[in-house]
Amino acid sequence: MAKKKKVLFISEAAYLNTGYAKYSKEVISRIHASNKYDIAEFSVYGGIDDPRRKNIPWKNYANMPDPNNEQEVNAYNSNPMNQFGAWRFERVCLEFEPDIVLSIRDFWMDSFIYHSPYRRIFSWAWMPTVDASPQNQEWIDMFSDVDYVLTYSDWAKKTLEEQGGTRLNTVGVASPSAAPCFIPMDRDAIREEFNLRSDVKIIGTVMRNQRRKLFPALIESFSKYLEESGEKNTFLYLHTSFPDAGWNLAELIHQNNISSKVLMTYICENCKHVEASFFRDSRKVCSKCKQYSSTPSNVGNGATDEDLAKIYNLFDLYVQSANSEGFGLPQVEAAACGIPIACTNYSAMEDVVNKLGGYPISFSTYKELETGCNRAVIDNRSLINIFKSFFASSEDYRNQKRIETRELFEKNYNWDKTASEWMKVIDDCKHADWKQPPLLIQPVQINVQEPSNFVFMKQLSDAYSYYQPHKTSYFYRTMLTDLQRGISKASWNGFYVSEFSPFSDNRPKPMNREIIFKTFESRLQNYNIWEEIRINRSRLIDRNAKWLT
Repeated sequence: MAKKKKVLFISEAAYLNTGYAKYSKEVISRIHASNKYDIAEFSVYGGIDDPRRKNIPWKNYANMPDPNNEQEVNAYNSNPMNQFGAWRFERVCLEFEPDIVLSIRDFWMDSFIYHSPYRRIFSWAWMPTVDASPQNQEWIDMFSDVDYVLTYSDWAKKTLEEQGGTRLNTVGVASPSAAPCFIPMDRDAIREEFNLRSDVKIIGTVMRNQRRKLFPALIESFSKYLEESGEKNTFLYLHTSFPDAGWNLAELIHQNNISSKVLMTYICENCKHVEASFFRDSRKVCSKCKQYSSTPSNVGNGATDEDLAKIYNLFDLYVQSANSEGFGLPQVEAAACGIPIACTNYSAMEDVVNKLGGYPISFSTYKELETGCNRAVIDNRSLINIFKSFFASSEDYRNQKRIETRELFEKNYNWDKTASEWMKVIDDCKHADWKQPPLLIQPVQINVQEPSNFVFMKQLSDAYSYYQPHKTSYFYRTMLTDLQRGISKASWNGFYVSEFSPFSDNRPKPMNREIIFKTFESRLQNYNIWEEIRINRSRLIDRNAKWLT
């Protein structure tokens, strides 16, 4: 009988209520149910004592430190990359010995995998959130080293193939879908449950309150629509967090004179009652327990999928107004509930709006300083016209559109199909040899006074690189460029790359050969240490540790 392949899936935590977590739960559960593989989850936002870990039927590794262990807490806080799993990744690998590692997040969240001392041992399948074009060259360079590249959308696959060509092994599209609870419901009954009149018209959105979600354009367009149409019975429903890392919603609502026209989901921290209410800032009295403890939905106090499905069913029209999306799961969840969608006709949203027969919002683009990617600016007039056209249509038309939207969802999005794309990759990968003899690299003397910067860097890279692709990578080229300039925009993750991540320190710092040499020397020392530990596991593995299950 063939040995089962060991699959390590890097997740936020399958029991959390985030887009990445939902995706992980649906895919991992299907891989586990197939009984073809030995699957483990590395939960980067998983706490060691979180009781929800006990409900996971597959092996689980927690990334968060033991809050009672000062040494662990200090180690975790020493590098921002540790929140994404960097500090425990090698330990998890040694404990589990994966044949393949699966990752699904943004570039700067998963880039530490590329730099792992064990990268030469395991296969890697990455589905990065390609949300804009063009992709930064550093990202394309790293994607070209990945054994298997999947994408969230056909648009993303096309973008990578056009830019990276045959360098990238783009093997498939594994789009998210919606959980079974997202279905069309009796709208009048749901509105009665939420104390809303059946005859009102509701434009809704479910988006995290962050910079790239274009709440200002949505709110302004809605206000203009009311002004131009004379509508008195139409409301904007915001299922979002406030305050958060994004927009001042209170200010936007006030500036556009729609205080009496905005509904929002509030969830009681005390009794967990979910209600639709007029916007009441960041906290209000709960209508059920009468405590001043009801807040807008957020990651820490969020709606269940079952409650969220009801909220979608309150809407007549769903809107996704964003400058870019790696996918945008709420669009598909809304469609699964039979709610017609309108969204920015750019990035993955272009894929979704076409497949679901939705209403594309016109846009222009600007080049973003931080990433070099083009981001969308939606055309408010286009969105206003969509509102006018949709609500000017007959009730029969809108009912037929709901039926059509659900049918197109069923045709184009399916979790079983998504999981099968990942299983194709797992079936194709090779078994990893975690017992192979150590490959220790002894440092050699490099002539720091070599006249040519190019020759110096080549000699250093050849002698101190522990992973062959590093020698011709963006890492090497960036260091050479920085040396030529005498300055560097050092990255937050310590690799002198990922300078376009939102956490980067872009202030120029001195760069010289001594700094570069010490960087390579430190990386090689780290590699040799982990190689020695791989052969002598007793130096590291504590099988009674809380983060293991």
